[in-house]
Amino acid sequence: MILKKNKKKFFIFSVFSFLIFIFFWLNINSIFNSGTKDFFSSFYNYHFSYKLDNKDDNEKYNALRKENTKLKNLLDIKNNNKKLKIIFSKVIFKYPSILNNTFFVPLGAEDGVQEDQLVFSDKNFIGKIGDVNESHSEIYSIQNLNFVMIVEVGDEKHKGILKGDGFSSYIKYIQDTTNISIGDKVYLQNSEEAEFFLKPIAEVTRIEKKKGFLKIYISSDTFSSNFEYVGIISNKND
Repeated sequence: MILKKNKKKFFIFSVFSFLIFIFFWLNINSIFNSGTKDFFSSFYNYHFSYKLDNKDDNEKYNALRKENTKLKNLLDIKNNNKKLKIIFSKVIFKYPSILNNTFFVPLGAEDGVQEDQLVFSDKNFIGKIGDVNESHSEIYSIQNLNFVMIVEVGDEKHKGILKGDGFSSYIKYIQDTTNISIGDKVYLQNSEEAEFFLKPIAEVTRIEKKKGFLKIYISSDTFSSNFEYVGIISNKND
């Protein structure tokens, strides 16, 4: 009996306490008139918006700074290779399928662009010009199925054919008796157009022997690299 009475008292006390709490909460809340609430609301919104705008401005600033750095690097390459005619372009489209590894630029035959001209970003060798129209062109990266080019491997500059298979790049037609090791550097074939690519364009990552020849796989992050502008070696300057 005593326990039941205590439970009843506790229940009544709880309900009473809850009602008092609600009463005081409503009254305290009413102290903040609409003007005060508007002030705090405005302050919060302004502060929050300011932080967002600041964040956006910082992101835009960093993006512009990176873009300017890339353009400056491209310009430096041009200034250091005055024998060559180099034209620059913004990449307007990257083909969505990784099997294609194709890029498009808004320059074509009327701008002096021709098939097989070399293409580079501010950091990497990209590939070469593929199909050319009057006002735009395709760039085949070194992973593209249609990409084919003579390259040189290692310090002894063994010549082979660099091809793409859609996923990676590899070098064919070097005899399996040739001394080539993982980590050896890959260079473009020596030519005036490739003079400024004295640094390697890739390195050997895997070697297989097939029917008397080596199949040499190389590192390549061209398609995944973050670049928006490219340089095209148009031809020799007069």
